[in-house]
Amino acid sequence: MSGSARTGVHIWAGRVRDVAAAGDLAVLDERERRRFTEYRDAVAAAHYAGARAAVRRTVARWHGVRPAEVAWGTGRCPGCGSDRHGPPLIRAPRTDWRVSVSRSGPWWMLALSRSAPVGVDIECRRPLAVPAVVRRCLGAEERAHVAAAPEGAARDEALMRCWVRKEAVVKGWGVGLGTDLARVAVRPDRRSAVLERTEAAGAAVRELWVVRDVPAGKDCLAALARPADDTAPLVVRPLIRPPEPGVRHEDAAAG
Repeated sequence: MSGSARTGVHIWAGRVRDVAAAGDLAVLDERERRRFTEYRDAVAAAHYAGARAAVRRTVARWHGVRPAEVAWGTGRCPGCGSDRHGPPLIRAPRTDWRVSVSRSGPWWMLALSRSAPVGVDIECRRPLAVPAVVRRCLGAEERAHVAAAPEGAARDEALMRCWVRKEAVVKGWGVGLGTDLARVAVRPDRRSAVLERTEAAGAAVRELWVVRDVPAGKDCLAALARPADDTAPLVVRPLIRPPEPGVRHEDAAAG
């Protein structure tokens, strides 16, 4: 890997099969395999296992290790200090790359950022329960933006764009969905938006973030959030599709 490729933010996204593969299960850790067995729906279980395996393989390939050698951890929540629901981190191999992961149905997304925090979210395009979601997570300008869109697919997409941006932002902040999403103004009418991070009590912490749309194929919407002063290059990799039968994952995946 060249020196220039080892900087900035790198994003991968892909789709997994609807049937669980033995090769995917083989690279998961004990906690992931236990989670796989807890799914009652076989397709949902396959999506989970496939996505976790794809993320593992990508992180492993990036660091030059085997997928089973990747160990996940949880950082401390910047809001409350708990290490039970903070941002994900890579415990092994030892690395200074920050990580953010998202999944929606069969689709997954991974971001690796050199040193600076990062947040990504991906969502399948689908109809949403607009009234309930609007009341819970949108600010006044965002509600007006969604309401101005034609009813149907256009309005659903306007709402979903708000949602993926908000999720990307709070993931980047490391606080998750426990924050008041209505206070996270993401300006869905613009390709990218700058916003100020605030503490739970509403006090400004003088930290600016930028959130922007990223390409994720015709079936999904996705967004990336990172500190506004992080001007390192952004590299969006080609979509990774499930390998054909008889083709190894390592041969099919993009580098």
